[in-house]
This record gives sequence, C-alpha cells and structure tokens, in this order.
Amino acid sequence: MAATQTPALTKERFLAATTFDEYVQRMKVNKEQMLQHVEEVQVPAEDVEWWRSQGKLNVFVLTYDGCGDALYNIPVLAKIAKNAPNIDLRVVQREENLDIIDQHLNQGIYRSVPCFIFLDENYQEIANLKERAESMTRIFEQEQLDVRRRLRVQYKEPWRAEMLREFKEVVANKKKYP
Repeated sequence: MAATQTPALTKERFLAATTFDEYVQRMKVNKEQMLQHVEEVQVPAEDVEWWRSQGKLNVFVLTYDGCGDALYNIPVLAKIAKNAPNIDLRVVQREENLDIIDQHLNQGIYRSVPCFIFLDENYQEIANLKERAESMTRIFEQEQLDVRRRLRVQYKEPWRAEMLREFKEVVANKKKYP
C-alpha cells in the first residue's frame, strides 16, 4: 500500500501567509511596477460577478519579486480579489516555500512562478495555474523560435567561427559541458 503524500499547504500555513498588500509592501524590487500594473488592470463587471458567484476561494501564490510574469499576472488576480470579497489572496516567496512549489512543478520539472493554487473554503486544492496562460506561452515560444531562426541566419558566419573556436577549446582543455 503506497503512502499518501501529506499536503504542504495547510489551512494554518495559508492563513499565516502574507496578504497581497503585505507582499507588495515587502517587495525589494518591482514594487512600483506591481502597483502600477494593479492600477492599470480592468476587470469587466461580468467577470467580477462570475468570480463573486464562485463561493469562498482561497488563492495561494508562489512567486519572487523579480519575476516578469508575476508583474503581469498577479495584478490581474489582485484586481479580481479587490472586487470579489469572497477571494482571499495570499502571496509568498517561492524560495521560502520550496516544499509547496515542488508539489506544483511546471511540466514536472520546473519551479515556475508565479504559481497560483486555488483552494476551496476547506483549504482543499481545486485548481492551479503555473507561470502564465497557455495561449500566451504558445505565443512566446513561437516568437522566441522566430527570433532564434532569424539570428542564426543573421549571424551564420560569426556563429560558425565561434563553433570552430569552441570545438578546439573544448577538446584542448578536455572540457565537458553538463
């Protein structure tokens, strides 16, 4: 019989976590941008009503201050929570909560942030979202691929010269890359 994994995110741990406002006050970088983005976000009334109709929701967000995706994604949920009093939003540093992020790895291997964990009124996980909307990830990946292809063509000759140099250096120094 396999042992069941004890959830790291308990009611007590959730309630001890910082609120969004407390998190922002403690931010060491990007505080002004976070506040500006929260101010800029517009949530349509019908979306606010949908969130209000969901009953009590507790949302635990793992992040770090320097995360670019956090600057764009957390303000959306913060604005929703501000307008839907049934949502209790807590935000914590990923590095101080590795046991929780390790139970929510992106693609099973990445400690991606922000990581949004949605809990019901009994603090049981009902959903999660890692990093960003899937549609935006597809756009970013395609754009990055297009840029890499363009740069390979643009820097074809320097690329080849660097590879010639690097191949010699690796063999001469018996260097192994991980």
